[in-house]
Amino acid sequence: MGFLTAYIATIIFVFGAVIGSFLNVLIYRLPIGMDFKKGNSICPNCNHKLNWKDLFPLFSWIFLGGKCRYCKAPISKQYPIVEALNGSAYVLSYIFLCGGNAIEGLNLKLVGYMIVMSALIVVSWIDFKHQIIPDSMWIAILVGGLFIVGDALITGEFTKGWIITRVVGFFTVSGLFFLIALLSGGRAMGGGDIKLMAAVGFVLGWKAVIIALFMSAVLGVIFSIGRKLVAKAEMKGVIPFGPFLAMGSAICAFVGEPIFNAYLSMFNIHI
Repeated sequence: MGFLTAYIATIIFVFGAVIGSFLNVLIYRLPIGMDFKKGNSICPNCNHKLNWKDLFPLFSWIFLGGKCRYCKAPISKQYPIVEALNGSAYVLSYIFLCGGNAIEGLNLKLVGYMIVMSALIVVSWIDFKHQIIPDSMWIAILVGGLFIVGDALITGEFTKGWIITRVVGFFTVSGLFFLIALLSGGRAMGGGDIKLMAAVGFVLGWKAVIIALFMSAVLGVIFSIGRKLVAKAEMKGVIPFGPFLAMGSAICAFVGEPIFNAYLSMFNIHI
């Protein structure tokens, strides 16, 4: 990695961490129907208004020792984790897209990837805690997809095959989920999962979204087994699938299609 690439990546990480602070606002406010566009950030324990010194991404939490400056109540580790995770996701997106050229990675596709990654992080946290996937998040993923379409139009990547791949991807996993929901009367699959994977399929294309589904299932099984082993007893309660769909989708945004093609090449099949 050259100096310019590392310098730009550092700026992108800081930017991503700042956006991650906003994602924490969404994670807190969206499930309770609180308007995220109005009002100042407050401590959820004492409701004291927070100033800029309390909101500096990552460092505020560290310097405050993970406690509110005013009431000394513990501040969830969620806040620095989401900030660091979003910054890291932005950097990975940039490195993946720059292809060794520091400037080429700064394009509309990167903007699209950033929006998608941020939305997937919010989906993971909210669905894990509240078992819901806000409509605004799958819509945000579609908006990210439109930026990717715009980049394809500029670079000449936008072809009939390219758009067909994404239109088919829109229905590939979401169609399967819709059928499962229909046959189970909505008990086995929620509408949020269906809409999430429709948006993800449009962004990734049908090859990558298929791998995302399998990867999500593997991650879900690993989590379930790990949770049972740690608890040393059968765990009660529903484990939402959304966080694993989001994680699998995020990973497959980078490696989904190569994994799909590599698997088929083992059987000398090329699509």
